[in-house]
Amino acid sequence: MNKYRVSIFEEIGGFIELDAESKEKAEELAEELMDEYGVEKLFYARWNTAGCDEDLTKYKGKHTHRDTEVLSCEELND
Repeated sequence: MNKYRVSIFEEIGGFIELDAESKEKAEELAEELMDEYGVEKLFYARWNTAGCDEDLTKYKGKHTHRDTEVLSCEELND
């Protein structure tokens, strides 16, 4: 059996809802949430919150699109 290093790409997007004092504060909070939890936990909070102390369902995450691609593949020599 051969071993390969495969480069893969995924883009995922959607929406969250949050309360903030301004547009700028909302964007800052969204960036903090993405850095802390990642968009996948925010979009799929009902089933993907292992290790989270915060209830992420309150942000009503909604996944709207996903694009994936295999970018490269190279055989590894041991």
